[in-house]
This record gives sequence, structure tokens and C-alpha cells, in this order.
Amino acid sequence: MSLYPASARIRQAAALVGVLVLYVVTAKLGLRFDALAGVATTVWPPTGLALAAICLGGRRLWPAIFLGAFLVNAGTGIPLWATFVIATGNTLEAVLACRLLGLLGWRPEMDRVHDVLVFALTVLLATAVSASTGTLAIWLAHIPIKDGLGLFWMVWWVGDVLGALLIAPALFAWIIRQPRPTSLRLRFWVEALLLASGLILVGASVFYDLFPLKIVRLARGSYSLWPLLIWAVVRFRLRGTTLALLLVSLVAISGTASGHGLFAGGTLAPTAHERLFRVQCFMAVTAVSMMCLAAALAERRQAILARDEFISIASHELKTPLTALRLRLATALRLLSAEKKESPPGDRLDRPTRAVVAATATTDRLGRLIDDLLDVSRLTAHRLELHLEEVSLPEMLADLASRLREQAAESGSTISVTVESAQLPLVGVWDRGRVEQVITNLLSNAIKYGNGGLITVEAHGEGDRVAISVRDQGIGIARADQDRIFRAFERVESPHRVGGLGLGLYIGRQIVAAHGGTLRVSSEPGRGATFVLDLPRLAHPPA
Repeated sequence: MSLYPASARIRQAAALVGVLVLYVVTAKLGLRFDALAGVATTVWPPTGLALAAICLGGRRLWPAIFLGAFLVNAGTGIPLWATFVIATGNTLEAVLACRLLGLLGWRPEMDRVHDVLVFALTVLLATAVSASTGTLAIWLAHIPIKDGLGLFWMVWWVGDVLGALLIAPALFAWIIRQPRPTSLRLRFWVEALLLASGLILVGASVFYDLFPLKIVRLARGSYSLWPLLIWAVVRFRLRGTTLALLLVSLVAISGTASGHGLFAGGTLAPTAHERLFRVQCFMAVTAVSMMCLAAALAERRQAILARDEFISIASHELKTPLTALRLRLATALRLLSAEKKESPPGDRLDRPTRAVVAATATTDRLGRLIDDLLDVSRLTAHRLELHLEEVSLPEMLADLASRLREQAAESGSTISVTVESAQLPLVGVWDRGRVEQVITNLLSNAIKYGNGGLITVEAHGEGDRVAISVRDQGIGIARADQDRIFRAFERVESPHRVGGLGLGLYIGRQIVAAHGGTLRVSSEPGRGATFVLDLPRLAHPPA
């Protein structure tokens, strides 16, 4: 009785057959490029296929690789025993490479620079096994090689290296689950089409002499492809990078093999193998460079995600004891107030009462900081939710002004609210808590930076939109800083130390944008600042 269910055996058989067929097909394609002795070529995709099959499917797929290599080489006319040796080398190459990668802590996601460098080094070493066994078999079989065994070994090795560097990463990227782009809308596909067209056009000019004009030929160095490849790395991550490299490789190899392009000329009239050797070296350096860049960007994204996750977890964990502390302080303040009323005149209860009030204010400030961190984590994870309701703007502004008048008075400022009368009532459908959060932050900033001057809040409606402005008479904001202050962890330069994390305006602009509105500032140094919040009466988050 078999230890494996029938479905598992069927999948195993299908995998073996699939690898075998793909190996034979890609090998036949590689042998078309002027193979030395019929078996060694600088274009050998089966190496990458075999490596990916063993790394992803396990060593149980080795029979398919061995049989595929045996069938392909048997058709070249060399002795069967030499075919057996070559097939053994091709199989050992993939198995050894996979084993070394496992020992060196490599991950097939290729999302670390360590993974790319380890993969490239392993490929350079493991492919020497196949090249060496193949060269030995040809030598023992007394098959004539006009260019010598050294060139024969080099051609074999370079073909295997490039097959591994170009094919295997593409298979890893597309078979293993990868993070999807944030958007797959029409704009994404248009950008991908433009990138592919650019790669083909520039590749043809470099490797096919598409533009014979002298001035164009002077600027057709291989470096002209790098900006497009970097575009693929930055915008389309590892999957796009591997496809872009394959596309460039196809154009480069076909053009060079036909005797055209950058690597086909020279003073020594290079042979076909020398031309392909040049272009393969170029592609090897380019592939490793671009995959290192893609891995570095992936590590950066992972670090940002880890940071955001930490902020979210830490904020939630801090929120729980802070809430309990607030409740205890509120209870203590209530008890002290009751005792103060019952105690005789002159009893010293004012000092502890003031201490509890100050502690409550400190916990409130700490709570606001934690709320800001939580909002940042929600925004970066695209989890900001709006709870829409009908809001009366005059009522909300009056309520906010009354809450902050005491704080404004402490800094010598006063808050004036003016609501323009209009035929239509100033009512909107918004998330009241979030809009209050934005306006409260603007008023708090006006109190901090307003130099004790008048703070004016004005509101008016125009059609289906409502504008709210908050103006202070403070230090103002330089024009160069007016975009910067809306970024995370940025603050206005002030001669006096001002508390906060520099998140209020960043969060505010994101909240307003989620409503379908805008938040902007106009200011000059020394003449105060005016922040204008423009909202649609009916919030409509952008698609």
C-alpha cells in the first residue's frame, strides 16, 4: 500500500513531466546558438529551470532533470556514456546549488541583498560542476574542439551562469506568493506597457543598430538601458525586474547572435561565441545589480512595515494602562472635590487637587500623542475608516472654541468664530470626530505659535463645498517650509520649544483627503499663518 494518496502521486507525476518537457524545450532552444561540439552554448536556460525546480519542488524532481539532460544530449550524436556523464553533471549542479543555498540561509523570495549575493555566488560555484563534468566527458570521448578545452569550459560555464541568474529568479518571483502592487488599475498596465516598449526600443537601438545615424550611435552605450531597468525595479518590484531582465536578455542575445549591436563589433572581429560571451557578461552584471537594488528596496519596505507595526502594537499596549490611569485620576479628582466642599475653610486640600489636575492634563497629553501614533499606523496601513453623519458646522465650531478658550487664555490668545450667513445652512455629512480632530489641531497650533494674538476662525459655504479658515498672528511659516510641515514628524521651526511629534498636520491632511477635501496654508514669516480646510458638503472619499 502506498504511503502517499493518489492525488499526491498524480501531482508528483505531473511535476516530473512538466519539468522534463520544459527542460527539453528550453535546451533545444539554447542549442540553436552555435553550440560547441553540439553541447556547449552560452545560452542555456535549463540551468535556471532545474535550479528553481529543485529549490521549490524538492530533490524528488531530480529524475526529470537527469532524463531531460540525457535526452537532449543524446540527440547531439555524442556517445551514450558521455551523455550519461553530462546529465549527471547537470543534475548535480542543481542539487548542489540548492543544498548550498539552504546552508547559507538563502530565501527564494530574494527580498534581501544577502539572498541575491548568496544566490549569485552559489551559482558561480555550482555551475562549475556541470561545466567541468561536461568538458571531461567531451575530452574522454575524443570529440574534437577547434577552439580548445579552455574556451569550451568557459562557454559552458557562462551559459549555465546566465541561465541560472535570469531564469531561476523569474520563476521564484512568479511562483512564490509576492506582495501585490497597491494598484492594478488601468494606470498600472499603461505604465507597464510604456516600460516594455521603452526597453524594446532602447534595446533594439543598442543591440540591433536600429538607428544608424552617427550621433545616435555615439549615445547607444549599454548604460542607456539602466534608467529603464531601475524604473522596473522601483515601480514593479522583483517580478517586474525579472521580466524586464528577461526582455532585455532576449533582445541583447538575438541581436548580438545575428552580428549586430554594441557587442558584435571590435578590432579583432570576434567570433559568435566571443560576441555572446561579451553580452552574457553584461547581462550577468546587470542582472545581479538590478536584483540587489530590488532586494534593497524590499528590505526598506519591510523595515517601514515593521516600524509601523511596532508603532501600532506599542500604541495599543500603552492605550490600555493609560485609560485605566485616566479613570483612577478622574475618581481621585472627584473625591478630592467632594472632600474640599465638606472640609472647613483653611483645610489644605488645594495642593493635592492641583496635583491631580496636573496629572490628568499630563495623561490627556500622553493620550493625544498615542492617538496620533495610532492614526499614523492606520493611515500607512490604509485602514482609516470614516463614520459619516450629518454635522452642523456652526454648532461644531462653537463647541470647539469653548473647549479651547481656557487653553488659549493661558497663552494670552483669544478665539473668535465667524460663520457667514447663507441661504443654505452650513451642514455637511462628515465624520464629526475626525473633522473635529483636524480643526482642534489647527487651533492648538495657532495657540502654540500665535504669540498670544487673536485667533480667527471663519466658515462660509459656496455651492456644494464648505471652507473653514484658521488664522493666527504668530511667527508665520517660510514658503520653503509650507509643504514640509504636512509631512510626518515635521514641525515649524520656533525660537521656543514646542511639544508634539509633528504628526498633527500630516494626519489632518490625510483625514481631509479621505473626505474628498483639501488642507492648505498661506503664510509669511512674522505675519501669522492661515490654514484653509475645504470640504465637500457630502464627503466622497477618493477612489
